[in-house]
Amino acid sequence: MEEKKEFGQGILYIITNYIYWLLLTNIYFVVTNSLFIFFFMTLKPSFSNILLYFLALLPTGPAIAAMCYSMEKLVRTKEISPTRDFFYGYKKNIKDTFSVWLPILVVYFILFVDLQYLRQSTSDTSQIISIVIFILTLLWTMLSLNILTINARYKFRIRDVWKLSVYYSFTKFKQTFGNFLILFIVAFVTTVTTDFLIVFTSSIIAYLMMLNMKEMLADLELKFLKTSTENSIEKSI
Repeated sequence: MEEKKEFGQGILYIITNYIYWLLLTNIYFVVTNSLFIFFFMTLKPSFSNILLYFLALLPTGPAIAAMCYSMEKLVRTKEISPTRDFFYGYKKNIKDTFSVWLPILVVYFILFVDLQYLRQSTSDTSQIISIVIFILTLLWTMLSLNILTINARYKFRIRDVWKLSVYYSFTKFKQTFGNFLILFIVAFVTTVTTDFLIVFTSSIIAYLMMLNMKEMLADLELKFLKTSTENSIEKSI
């Protein structure tokens, strides 16, 4: 007769743990993004407020890094300590996080300003350029997702993070595009439901994205961390 599973091994226990981990991590993500959420709830969605949104998004970088770190660890080890892992990921390499997050925001700011300016013109040239900039925005989004994931998971020099992100954007295009597709689906769902959907499902979205990035991160570790000690991976806390 097959022995009964001990407590802590059943499917119900595992599901309950995952719900707890995802829920608590999501709460921490919302709390650390409270500044942006406040502006998002109170400001009129107008292009004239883009600078305020830019400033409100500055603290979001470390919060995204913490979410990526926590969810990647959950994918890799099948368990996390939500409070400890999230805030470790938040404080871990916070200087490097701002070093990549600020340029990401600046480029988005420039692209959105250019798009808004070009849309005010009816000339064919402006319309063509606006399409080009829109495509660049999509490509920048895919690259940024790689940058934030790699930076949250590993300790590299900033220029190496950018190089690896570009490299894997091409060599692992399936995973890169997969993350973009996840965001696209979420964006579509929010348009037909509510903008606050992403606030309540951030941890689930991040988990799916880290699950999608598992192959890319494994390849990175194999190729670039095999004999490295300086850039060694954080195994567990």
